[in-house]
Amino acid sequence: MIADALKLIQVSLQNYIKDVEDSQESSQDIVVLDNVAMAEQLGGNRDDLNERVIITLFNIEEEATLKNTPHYRIENGRTVYQNPPVSLNLYVLFSVLHYSHYETALRRLARVIEFFQWKKELSILVSSRPGGELQEIRVLPDLYTLTFDQLNHLWGSLGGKQVPFVMYRTRLVQLDAQKRQAEAHPIKERVLE
Repeated sequence: MIADALKLIQVSLQNYIKDVEDSQESSQDIVVLDNVAMAEQLGGNRDDLNERVIITLFNIEEEATLKNTPHYRIENGRTVYQNPPVSLNLYVLFSVLHYSHYETALRRLARVIEFFQWKKELSILVSSRPGGELQEIRVLPDLYTLTFDQLNHLWGSLGGKQVPFVMYRTRLVQLDAQKRQAEAHPIKERVLE
């Protein structure tokens, strides 16, 4: 589901940029899903990341407010015990790399921010496994601002020079194994002796 959520963002953002800029670059992706830390592998630039918007998953956090959901439900007259899905917040970094003109890089970065200002929610139905039931992936992006100390740690851990970027926290990506733990008849009465 994490890869599906990021792919949804990538495709939607790609289509937005091509539409707004009236771009004919159909053979070349403007937005790619990749690790920005690998942009300068072994001291050389990766040409496939030049003049692109790079989407990188930077951190994952569990949404603690949604942990207290019941572990059972009544289905067809039987009690089904199943752990609730895990709700995640994904911290997603959008970087613009190796543009020949700095102004062009800043315009592309502005397109990312415009896209999320326009599209406050993204959703798609996907199957987590072949033949499995469809699950909805809902992504609610929020602009996430880092302090100067956090910026220093971010780019230090990525091992590169700082490039124009923006970070978003996407809420409510849910993972569910869809595995039942037990199933039984519901308890309808108690007998005390």
